[in-house]
Amino acid sequence: MNNPQFSVMYNGHPVAVTKLDNDVYMAQVTYKPLQIQLHKNKDGTENWVELESQLPTFVSNEIGRLISNHFCCV
Repeated sequence: MNNPQFSVMYNGHPVAVTKLDNDVYMAQVTYKPLQIQLHKNKDGTENWVELESQLPTFVSNEIGRLISNHFCCV
């Protein structure tokens, strides 16, 4: 299985991002890889949540925004 990888800049450092599944990504931000998932609401807004807790966090929102920006500009 081929998992596309790319990098985004977070706090001035490149962060490796791997697409795992539909709208699920893994980002190596800290010592523990962060798995985040995109949830789209009926009104079109996006929420990025940590996969394990299914809750949005500051980091999941920031990395998610960078991922969205990556795909809009590719």
